Order: sequence, then structure tokens, then C-alpha cells
Amino acid sequence: MMVPARLFIAFLVLAGGATIAAADDELLKTQPFPEQPSPTPPSRPELPRATKRPPVAPSPGAAAQQKGPPGMMGLPWPKTPEEVSKTLDNLYAYLATEGDHRQAGEIGAAVERLWRLEGGDTVNLLIDRAEVFSSKNENDKALPFLDAAVELAPQYAEAWSHRAYVEYRMNNYAAALGDLRRALALEPNHFRALDGMAKILVQMGEKKAALEVYNQLLKVHPNIEGGETARDELKKEVEGRGI
Repeated sequence: MMVPARLFIAFLVLAGGATIAAADDELLKTQPFPEQPSPTPPSRPELPRATKRPPVAPSPGAAAQQKGPPGMMGLPWPKTPEEVSKTLDNLYAYLATEGDHRQAGEIGAAVERLWRLEGGDTVNLLIDRAEVFSSKNENDKALPFLDAAVELAPQYAEAWSHRAYVEYRMNNYAAALGDLRRALALEPNHFRALDGMAKILVQMGEKKAALEVYNQLLKVHPNIEGGETARDELKKEVEGRGI
């Protein structure tokens, strides 16, 4: 019986897990989507709809609890999947209302660390391995690991978002948008997926659709780096007037 190539890759990654886990922590951070020259605009793609887990108000006095890691707003570090989900809900609420840019950045970083807790060890090892290759611009080598990740964990938004990033760097915009829509269907507050989608739509010439996504992004993360400036400049182009 033939073993599917993607599952064979997952087996190989598990076998070398100890080596992969020692990779530089910087490789675990989600990389921003770079700007690229605009291609010929295709037909307008369907925009994502937030259908799952909206932000909820933090519990009274949460910030006064024992201080956790930076960006946790005094919340304890979660230990179970249920605690991760609840903590994310509270951090999304803080992120949407935080007025201090530095503090918002720390909250956003904490959210990204918690996203990684939602994936299993095998899938995160696959993502780590893919990031090793993508950091060297060897995207064709990174992609098979991410194919295996989404096959093993189709309910894990981070796997779809990471694959979209690699597809974007390979100029496969249609595939990247499809994966970002999947990520956002699973996690509507995934600000990295929203940021990536907005930038891809701009590259594709779909500026009105991109503006809608930027507006959605800034509701989730008002202080995301460069988000407000990009939105305001795009709004001038789309509406033909200032904010």
C-alpha cells in the first residue's frame, strides 16, 4: 500500500523533531506579507465573513490579577484548550480597545503565541520546518510541509495562514486567498490573515474589496503596524476624497 506523500513528510518531521524544535525562536514568529508589483486584476474574490468567536468583554478586574507574560494583561498563562480559547477571547477584547500602541503590540504578540498552542506538536513541527525553508526563500521546499499540516489539522487556522503566506510569495494569489478565507472562517479575529488578504487584494487591483478587509482588520487590531495608514490611503483612492 502506498503511503501518501504528505503523511510521509509528517513522519519524517516527527523523526527529526528534536532537531527542528531547536530552531531559532525567531522562526516561530509570523512574518508580515511583503509588498510586490501588482499583477493584472482578476475577478473579485469572495470576502471573508466573521462567523466564529467574536471578541468578548474581559471579566472585571482581570488586569488586576497576578501578572502573566508580557501582553497577557495580568491573565494567567492557559494550560488547557478551553483556557486557551477563553484567554484569546479576552485578549481580543483588550486588543480591540487598547489605545497604547506599545501595549497593543505586546497583546498582539501574546495572541500569536496562543495561536500556536492551538495546534498539535506534529503540525507545529511541520510549520516550523516550512518556516526554515521560507526564511531562505526556498518556498517550493516549504510548501509540501504546509500541505501536510493542513491535511493533518484542517481545523487549525494557523496552518492555513502559513500556507497562504508561502503561496503568496510564490505569486499564487488565488490559492493564497483561498487559504486565507479558510483561516478566517476558523478564526475571524486572525489579524495576520486579514492583513495578508488586504495586501493581496491591493496587489490584484481589488481596492474596494481590500478597503473592506482593512476596515475589518482595524476593528480587530486598531494598532497593527501600518494598518491605519494603508487603510486611509486606500480610502482616498477608492472614494476620491479624504477621510
